[in-house]
Amino acid sequence: MKVYMQFAKGGKFELELLYEDAPKTCAAFMAMLPYHSGALQARFSGNEFFFRMPLGVPQENICVPKMFDLAFNSDEEQAICIYYGINIRHADPPYNRFAVVRGDAEELETVAMRIWKEGMEEVTVFAEEP
Repeated sequence: MKVYMQFAKGGKFELELLYEDAPKTCAAFMAMLPYHSGALQARFSGNEFFFRMPLGVPQENICVPKMFDLAFNSDEEQAICIYYGINIRHADPPYNRFAVVRGDAEELETVAMRIWKEGMEEVTVFAEEP
């Protein structure tokens, strides 16, 4: 089963879930698919954008994010954060790193910058057989 994140105005990325590192987060994430939300730009941890997804899981696999990481903010925000670019720093509170984006860094940054300049964009996360 492959998992994808697709944006309404263009950009489709495969996600690699880190089941060994964050089993509770991955299981909760998969249980909610397919999922639709609005992606927004953020600067809490540097180059990131996010969408709300109420997984309701505790902290696990806490680490400093890096480019291509997906992390779940388990506080009241209940959001999936997607990191791009090189200006990334540790979040407070720290987030659950549970997946990585597989794809082109330039395309991911194009999507992120479009969301920053144009505002919220619909994102769909879904799984399908290869």
